[in-house]
Amino acid sequence: MASTTDAPPLMLALRGTQGVQLQYGPPNNQPVEFFTSVKVDSRFMVFSPHGRYLVYHTPTGVQLIDIQNQETLELGEGTVLVRDAAFSPQEGYLVLWDAPSKKEDNSCTVYDLKSRTVKAVYSQLETTWKITWSSDDKLLFLMGKDQTYVFGDPDFSTPVCVPKNNKIGEISISPVSKPYHVIVFNPYKSTPGFVRLYRYPSIDDPATALAARSVMKEDQVVFKWNAQGTHVLFLAATDVDEKSYYGSSQLFLMNTSSDSLVISLDQEGPVHAWEWNPNGESFCVIYGYMPGKTCIFNKRGDRVHTFGASQYRNGLMYNPFGNLLVLYGHGNIRGALEVWDMTHMKKVCSHDAEYMTYIEWAPDGATFLVATTSPRLKVGNKHQVWSYTGQLLLDQPYAGELFQVCWRRAPPGMYKPPDPSVELGKNFTPNEQKKAAAYIPPSMRNRVGIVGLEPEAGASVHYAAQVQSSPGFGQGYKAGIPGLTMDEDAKKKAKRKKKPKTESEGEKREGDEGTENTGVPRSAPQNIRADHAGYGHRRPSDSHFGSGSPSSYGSYPSRYPRYPPGPPRRPSLKTEGSHSTHLRTGNSESQGERRPSQPDTEKRTPKPKPNKNAPRPVAASPERLAESDGDENQMVSSGDPERDKKIARLNKKLAEINVLKQEQASGKVMEKNQLDKIKRLDSIVKDLEKLQLSTILKKK
Repeated sequence: MASTTDAPPLMLALRGTQGVQLQYGPPNNQPVEFFTSVKVDSRFMVFSPHGRYLVYHTPTGVQLIDIQNQETLELGEGTVLVRDAAFSPQEGYLVLWDAPSKKEDNSCTVYDLKSRTVKAVYSQLETTWKITWSSDDKLLFLMGKDQTYVFGDPDFSTPVCVPKNNKIGEISISPVSKPYHVIVFNPYKSTPGFVRLYRYPSIDDPATALAARSVMKEDQVVFKWNAQGTHVLFLAATDVDEKSYYGSSQLFLMNTSSDSLVISLDQEGPVHAWEWNPNGESFCVIYGYMPGKTCIFNKRGDRVHTFGASQYRNGLMYNPFGNLLVLYGHGNIRGALEVWDMTHMKKVCSHDAEYMTYIEWAPDGATFLVATTSPRLKVGNKHQVWSYTGQLLLDQPYAGELFQVCWRRAPPGMYKPPDPSVELGKNFTPNEQKKAAAYIPPSMRNRVGIVGLEPEAGASVHYAAQVQSSPGFGQGYKAGIPGLTMDEDAKKKAKRKKKPKTESEGEKREGDEGTENTGVPRSAPQNIRADHAGYGHRRPSDSHFGSGSPSSYGSYPSRYPRYPPGPPRRPSLKTEGSHSTHLRTGNSESQGERRPSQPDTEKRTPKPKPNKNAPRPVAASPERLAESDGDENQMVSSGDPERDKKIARLNKKLAEINVLKQEQASGKVMEKNQLDKIKRLDSIVKDLEKLQLSTILKKK
């Protein structure tokens, strides 16, 4: 915590079903000695701007606590019906609002806290009872039902100014005095409304306005001034829009130098949050449809920094010194917090805050409050205090419903701003959120040897040894995952699902048991299987097989077991005049493999060019192909590639029909599409004869 030596300890106030409580903040976290907890129902609880007073409601009336002098004041039985309260900026006046039985009855009372007397009484509605004060408590702006009044100190009973030309929907005064700057919103029914900036006392004549901006179809306008009172942001929003159910919003910027502009937002959607930095030099905006963008703008409306899009942000709050910013999600957004150092634009920490409904920085600027309150959530109510470094200082559940929790405020200069670069050090690593691990099915957990899967913590070492010593580990097996054995049930299921091979597919090759005689599973990549079969590039030291040592098997990726090689795979070579002729040989020279004794510069025999004077081969007849059991080795080339392709396709159909006829002869029940295929035999034979005839005529 960064504070001066004479700074008072942090203080928290809680209001809920257990009444009103006052306690110290971390590290004490104990109840305040001079305040006795009141276990009564309370409608409101408010701290004064500088933290001297605390006002709250009880069934017997409003209680005012002078924390500085440690005394309690009762404002009388006439305050039993009071619904809410507010202080003036300099803590000179207290405004109480109650709900009268009749509209014409007085409902707003102004108390002078110095003389402890009633200063003025007004008749105000619930939506307009909060009085707008100047920063020095000298001016009071009161918005009535159809009229706005301005009162001046010391007489708050007679207005000093009554604007009559234009109706005022919203009004706000700059936080600095002399001169006073006032911004007002003038709504109109049939024409666009206007937002105008004036210099007091002229707040009614449009000709004297310093700046003006028209707003179209806006239901409400909200104003926010910077600390110096020279620039003001205002958000014009509608409740319902033609494009979106959530309405539309637009952000504007004005200054006392008569400049007015629209803040350019590069993503469509509403403005979720916008705040001035307490230093008054920049402001932050969260806008756009989720995931929204978060950007920093300077006083001229230029974008100077972008935090990027995030689906967990819809709120922001600066600490009182403006050097730390917390971005958070609340409401229907997951509770996630990010604390940023605004001096170096560096993320300090981030953590989750589930079910968060309220957040507030402490006056020291180094800790902040996170709470889950009612009526948003009526169960699991609690409040937490976090340090800006990510340390949880307090986690206190609440027995019942917690309606409100807030910090006691402090006057400026009471605390020193925290310095993240000093307190965290140069080698500080931000507390990033852990990324969610990839989902692993329960049946695949704690397995050893599975590609891309590490054993979970606590996996049995005996289990790993048992898997490695199992018969399927490190040998040729039918399972497609290296290192994973197949249990008996899986083997039975695999046998039941295995489709019977037809006679056209040929007999199984000798020694082929699912690993292609190489000891490598079929699920391995082609280049790994080719290396075992003798196709891939291999170092001379890797060409001596059969030694059984791991080095003799070549260097293969670690995720595939190293198996002793089997007999070389039979290749298929395409030669002129034949299609996919299978060579029944295991000669490594015919496979294009170089022996270690052969020099690297040896050139392969070039492919001979076709001789035009050589006799042309004759295509096979349809009768021979239909009776040849689909053997493509008997077909010869006709000399025309396109014609050869058509003949090959017809020959393939004849072979398939021949297989179907044999199955039909053996008594197998044929399906409709298979019977239709057999009926097309004559048309296929005729097409094949035409191709042969056209080939002969063309050659002649």
